[in-house]
Amino acid sequence: MNEKITGNVEVECTDTTIEAVFLTESNFLGRVFVLGHSQDKECVSREIGRRTTSITVPRDKCGVETVQHGNGAGYTSSVNIVISFHDKFLTKVDRAYNITCLFAPTGDVVSYALTVQPSLLKDIQVLADQPSCEYEVFDVRTRRPAEVVHVNAPLEHVWTCDEANLGRYASLFQQLPDLFCMRVHDCVINEGKSKRRSKIINSEGCSLDTTRLPNIRYDNNKLSARVMSKAFRFGEDVAVEFECNVRLDLRNGTSCPRPRC
Repeated sequence: MNEKITGNVEVECTDTTIEAVFLTESNFLGRVFVLGHSQDKECVSREIGRRTTSITVPRDKCGVETVQHGNGAGYTSSVNIVISFHDKFLTKVDRAYNITCLFAPTGDVVSYALTVQPSLLKDIQVLADQPSCEYEVFDVRTRRPAEVVHVNAPLEHVWTCDEANLGRYASLFQQLPDLFCMRVHDCVINEGKSKRRSKIINSEGCSLDTTRLPNIRYDNNKLSARVMSKAFRFGEDVAVEFECNVRLDLRNGTSCPRPRC
């Protein structure tokens, strides 16, 4: 990806808004948003298809910080804005700016945009790459991972993507709890000795055999999903193996889309 910003960021401050205008090297196809508010429609802009893009942020929303200075020195309003060259994901060429407007008591307005050192944005980029996901099947009666069970024994299939695996980024994850959406999809069953593979969850995340495996339920505000089933086997096979795929997308809205099964 060879995208980049050319020239300086143009900033215009008014009594009610802060506007930032960016000039890009080629037609812009991404988004501009206020850091930490990418789910709020008032804090996101998608002006695409041309070499200029902009965002207008309400001064009383989107986490804009206004500080009144003493001794008649006026006040400042500041906001952190990210320009991302992808509609959903953060990339290494994205940039963040701390934009500050100084409102002087004389009525003059001074504005400036400082490029944020990439550490904070880098943390978010790493965060987007780091969560690891795990699939486990539990014996409902013992609450332990199922290893050997009888046919018709109650089982719980659980998929989790654990923020604890983020290490030093865990605190950032807690600050941005709604960054990701999770979907389990394309699950197959390996049928023991026959080595036949049967798909049981399709690419949309819906069960193809609700008798054996009902549709998956997702936990609210968590990167986890689960479903109850009963142990089964095919013919004389004594071993049945499940394989599933888990997709994590950066959330683009107030809620995660769920499979419509």
